[in-house]
Amino acid sequence: MKPLLTRVAVVLALLVPFAHAAQDDATKLLDGVKTVERVGIPGPIAVFGDKAFPIVTGGFGGAQAALIAGGRIGSGRVLVFGHNGYAGPAAKRPGETAALMRNLLVWTAKSKAKSLKVGTLGGMFGGLMAEAGYEVVALPNGPEPEGVAKLSIIGCAPLSLSDEETDWLIKYVGGGGAVICGDTPWGWLQGHANERVEERPGQRLLAQAGLAYADGYTEATADNGQLAANVPDPLVHAGRALELMLALEAGKVTASDAQLAQAQVSLQLALRWMPKGDVAFRERLEKLVKAKEQSLVVSERQPMKRSNALGRALLAIQVEMQRSEPIGKVRAHASAADFPGDVDAPAQAVSAEIDASLGGWHSTGAYARPGAKVELQLPAEALGRGLALRIGCHEDTLWHLDTWKRVPAITLEVPANERTTLAANPFGGPVYVVVPDGCTLGKLKVQLRGVVPAPLFVLGRTTLEEWRNEQRSRPAPWAELSSRKLGISLPSSAIRALDDPKALMEFWDRVLDAEAELVGIPKDRPRPERFVCDRQISAGYMHSGYPVMTHLDAAEHVVALDNLRRAKDVWGFVHELGHNLQRPEWTFEGTGEVTNNVIGLYAIERCCDLRGEDPGHEGVSNPPSVEAYVARGAKFDEWKNDPFLALTMYRQLREAFGWEPFQRVFAEYRALGRNERPQGDEEKRDEWLRRMSEATGKNLGPFFEVWGVPTSEKARRGVERLAPWMPAGLEKSPK
Repeated sequence: MKPLLTRVAVVLALLVPFAHAAQDDATKLLDGVKTVERVGIPGPIAVFGDKAFPIVTGGFGGAQAALIAGGRIGSGRVLVFGHNGYAGPAAKRPGETAALMRNLLVWTAKSKAKSLKVGTLGGMFGGLMAEAGYEVVALPNGPEPEGVAKLSIIGCAPLSLSDEETDWLIKYVGGGGAVICGDTPWGWLQGHANERVEERPGQRLLAQAGLAYADGYTEATADNGQLAANVPDPLVHAGRALELMLALEAGKVTASDAQLAQAQVSLQLALRWMPKGDVAFRERLEKLVKAKEQSLVVSERQPMKRSNALGRALLAIQVEMQRSEPIGKVRAHASAADFPGDVDAPAQAVSAEIDASLGGWHSTGAYARPGAKVELQLPAEALGRGLALRIGCHEDTLWHLDTWKRVPAITLEVPANERTTLAANPFGGPVYVVVPDGCTLGKLKVQLRGVVPAPLFVLGRTTLEEWRNEQRSRPAPWAELSSRKLGISLPSSAIRALDDPKALMEFWDRVLDAEAELVGIPKDRPRPERFVCDRQISAGYMHSGYPVMTHLDAAEHVVALDNLRRAKDVWGFVHELGHNLQRPEWTFEGTGEVTNNVIGLYAIERCCDLRGEDPGHEGVSNPPSVEAYVARGAKFDEWKNDPFLALTMYRQLREAFGWEPFQRVFAEYRALGRNERPQGDEEKRDEWLRRMSEATGKNLGPFFEVWGVPTSEKARRGVERLAPWMPAGLEKSPK
């Protein structure tokens, strides 16, 4: 087993003398180890201190992050695990997990002796240390217990420590003691939604050792485990990553795309989760970013491509640095004027009313200029209810794409827990109040300061006179059209000539009601859907989710009511809305791009004037030939890979029996308990056959067979009592 000694690694070792010691530590700890158990989903650990080092890593962000790491405080040692599941006995764990744990205990205790006395807070690592033969003492929570200095190791869960416990543990380790830490940061966050990992007292203990817990999930690097045969890449350490950046800037080294990607991930982890007081590290990084600042500009005319690896890495670091700046120091990003845009208008106060009985982003009719300080004032009854202030609607992150036509992350959302909440986004953007699902506050009046008025139409509240005379002329570059069922975020240029947003939003409400009607959910949704037009999105031309993201050219289509009523340019929108309503129990393999189209097709039929014309997509008006498919042998693999061929099977049922069987079956599925829902594709196909046969009153077993959609003999026998049915043209099928 040899340490990684690329040219970059050698240069880093020369630049940072402690790199040798860290490599030596890791080499000894991994002696005899090839793979270790992956316990649950370990979270990442940021490694940044001079005396800290990664031990075992997992995949993270297209690179690697530590999930086991070590560090020193004075003459003492700290060992950190990214999952609390490592705290138990290791003898029966797979791979060389037990060997690694023995090595780690010896390193931590600085002794191979088995007659050590150790302590545990909350039972953490008691089982592991008892297995090693140590005498384990349960320590009480609270003030420093007597005799702590005589303990060789103390096990703890850092995210559960109090300030008092953190203080005496730091003192204990600094005096030569040792601490083993185990926590699962992402899991902790799920149970503490309104708290921040980086603000937990126990993070101060880790920070003293040059480590920090970070949110996120690491990935396996071996079958059900983690590779540990080699010392981790030095660039997993943020300090080494910074040295690489400085060496690159000075022309001392060259680096591969993979090395730059690793350096970027390591630096972002450290910047996001390290303590704010680590001034030296931050100052060095800021100096490097500022030296390249003029080149860190992204636009459609000057996109940043993967070939510009250093620029991409520095831009990512710059974005993270700006996010961690105090509000008073935030300034506009150089790319922000290009996208999402700036406006030459004075900041002012804007009042808004939101319906906080609905979840999601609530439009305020306000726009934040890039870097501007925005102030949100909430009424007293809204405090402590989980509201948030959001600046920006372009939620997709683009870090994974080969080309960036805008900066990959440009939105900001902060908790609004006080009467007054302040925020500043270097990129600016539309301003929203975010309401959590299940909120029952009702209508709230909020005040915003430091913003520019933005066009806003709210169905049922904004009159057409207000819209035409004032709202659509507001100066901000982004506008909002809103109802209780849908919000649309789009460039203001797309609505300047829009005369009747009322009729438009009523149309979209009917579309959403129709889709809800088919799948059997209430028409009054707990959270309105949302469309956002963007210069560049994370995948495809349009994708589902909250919000539904699409490109800028869709802005003219989403407001073109005459076209929408004729089903022109409506398909993509109803397709993605359909995705948001899909249920896994009736969406088996091969129908992920089909059942959503069934939903969309229903909405088009209910809301558009087709007049026998194109129902929104060529795949419907001119579908693949069923006869040719059957003649080829009706292979299920072909069916699964051709969404419009598969959709034709559903359309044949609709044309013969109408939509009522679909509505009945979807309602039946919704009524099923968790343990009653079909599991696995075979069960799902069987259940779909059974329920649709019952709903139509016909034996659809032969129909499924002709189409090549496999079902079990038991399922087919279950519907044999019904009269068989086959659509015209398939009766004489060779099957």
